[in-house]
Amino acid sequence: MDKIYNYDQYLGMSLDFSVIVNSTLDLKPGSILCIDNEDIEKLDYLINEALNKDVDKILTSSKSKISDDKVYRFEDYEKVFEDILKNINPNFKNKTFFGITGTNGKTTTAHLLNSLLGDSSIFVGTIDEDNLFEFTKEEHLTTPKLFNLVKMLSLIDKDVSNVVLEVSSHALDQKRLNGLYFKMSGFTNLSQDHLDYHNTMDEYFEAKTKLFNKKTSEDFAYIDSIYGEKLNQIYDSRGFSIGNTKNNNVQLNSYTNDSIDFDIDGINVNSKLYLSGPEIIYNFLLAFSMAYYSKVKDINELKDQIPLLKNPKGRYDVINYAKGDIIVDYSHTPEAIEKVIKYTKERYKKDVIVVFGAGGNRDKSKRKFMGTASQNAEKIIITNDNPRKEDQLDISKQILEGIDLKKNVEIILNRREAISKGVKLLDGKSTLLVLGKGHEKFQEIGDELYEFDDIEVVREEISI
Repeated sequence: MDKIYNYDQYLGMSLDFSVIVNSTLDLKPGSILCIDNEDIEKLDYLINEALNKDVDKILTSSKSKISDDKVYRFEDYEKVFEDILKNINPNFKNKTFFGITGTNGKTTTAHLLNSLLGDSSIFVGTIDEDNLFEFTKEEHLTTPKLFNLVKMLSLIDKDVSNVVLEVSSHALDQKRLNGLYFKMSGFTNLSQDHLDYHNTMDEYFEAKTKLFNKKTSEDFAYIDSIYGEKLNQIYDSRGFSIGNTKNNNVQLNSYTNDSIDFDIDGINVNSKLYLSGPEIIYNFLLAFSMAYYSKVKDINELKDQIPLLKNPKGRYDVINYAKGDIIVDYSHTPEAIEKVIKYTKERYKKDVIVVFGAGGNRDKSKRKFMGTASQNAEKIIITNDNPRKEDQLDISKQILEGIDLKKNVEIILNRREAISKGVKLLDGKSTLLVLGKGHEKFQEIGDELYEFDDIEVVREEISI
């Protein structure tokens, strides 16, 4: 029988933890690879790949079938992996972790929570302005795997005590953060998205709920909705609810374009607030609630931060233009598109021109509903989002299926030309929405990444 090692034997090994990697993409001569996978065939494929790259050692689980002098298979690999993480960053478990999940509003809520917590906090999610994960060649995901998160926290040059994470349903389903404990988690909402991965809304919701069990999160807050209440019932009604009734732990009383009034635990808060966008008030309240109920900050410290808060880049990002404001927003689900158009019409009292598309090689079933959701706009321009390897015209036609034939709609596949057309249509009586990519700086077409930033393209177009 091939040898299987135990944890005590691991402790007896002399390892250079600075050369340990967790992906074959990051291997260099002399690297030590720690790796596991529930798919045994994939695990052994990756191990063989590493053996061909002059790896020093491979630490893996006893699931592997590969026998080699460089391969150390452990019956208690989970303990081995945990010790590796502690050696890379001895203090990571002492930090306070916040997790936010939901279909829409994760990034905005996380951004606002990070701002409320101040300089001792770091935000890890969709908007990675600081290129925090340059040390790995792995694809940058909304939610990094635990090894990369721990490695990143060991490399940053500022003292961080709070970590705010966007937590995707994919990450929860793939157990990407197993072993991490959250002080406070938040749930925004649930609507159709990612059904190419989860198959049904029930499966999608079930993946989201994994963040909120007692073994993962100490406490949680949620925005009141059908799915929010369902989540709370699953976990013994221990969540803090956010809504506009007296039954909610956090009650929104009123808000305008520049102020908000709400009650939290019977404490009234009235403040200036300069945020814009559909549902952003509830995103703010969720962020504030998570900061407050975590007891990381005193309520007076939190109140002082409210007037200083700003929208994250690409989330209802308003660009002023003499012929009509232009808003760049990340909305890419049917519900988000419908809400952002409705909010814009109510805010500006003008016609709305909308430019948007749908991502290729992703949930095809939502495209028709994205089209339907856009119909409250007076002018619809369907264009490319990130078509990836799909036929660009086919994606647009699937969106078009959901739009009434009487609507003023056209297809302009070139995204720059579509945005340019939207800008030229502005006449002082209309507003332009550019949806779907928000903060993104590239467009994926085929196998290539092309530089493309909606905000910069808009600015270039209005300066012509």
